[in-house]
Amino acid sequence: MKPLVLTQIAVGNHWVGHIFGQTIYLDTLISSGVAFMIVLVAGLYLRHKTTSGVPGRFQTAIEMVWTTVDDYINRMIGPFARWVVPLVTVLFFYILVSNWLELIPTGGRLTSPTSDVNDTAALAIIVIVLVHVTSIRRKGFGGYLKLNYVHPDGLPWFMYILLVPINVIAQISYPISLTLRLFGNMFAAALMLEIIAILPIYIGFVFNGVWKLFEGLFVDVIQAFIFALLTVIYLSMATMTEDHQSTETASSQG
Repeated sequence: MKPLVLTQIAVGNHWVGHIFGQTIYLDTLISSGVAFMIVLVAGLYLRHKTTSGVPGRFQTAIEMVWTTVDDYINRMIGPFARWVVPLVTVLFFYILVSNWLELIPTGGRLTSPTSDVNDTAALAIIVIVLVHVTSIRRKGFGGYLKLNYVHPDGLPWFMYILLVPINVIAQISYPISLTLRLFGNMFAAALMLEIIAILPIYIGFVFNGVWKLFEGLFVDVIQAFIFALLTVIYLSMATMTEDHQSTETASSQG
């Protein structure tokens, strides 16, 4: 007989629909749409309220994030990648809002899209496709292959027989890592709320408040930040110049 806790926790249950013979998770789709609309409306509101004078608190917070991302991308990738700033900023806020949705008591109607591996996989695929396309456009196809698969430079040719398969595995691991890191942490956070929900009300009320505060201020923010940070790092690795690469090699040897 299963323990009572295991029988009362619903793991991986979704509101399922079918379109053209394909099964889709409607709860994830709706929650993703809600998160997207919140970010979009916030952006349109900011555009309407933006002033060159004394900014409000909301504009100040967004400008702080934007400036931080812009400075980091300029140092890590270069000024040519200014288009990455809005991408990374939107990714950060979309993931953050998606993470926060599960903290709203909606009776399960709104879930965290990022606790569904399909959502995090879609985000990872978008990032990785952009990384490879950007690398090819910046380095050319030959330079792209050399930078991402035939490195580091200066080794005997026979060493690359071993290194090329390792580099291929590394490239395959990037989207998997992006997908599972975010999904695993947010799925665990959702599972924690399920466990708290079956506790006696006089205990669960306290634990629920403490956990939601901890998750909202730390777990959710950190996971959104890590995903955005890894996006910048992957783009930097895929577009770095030979001078940058040789500098890193020299510093590591020193």
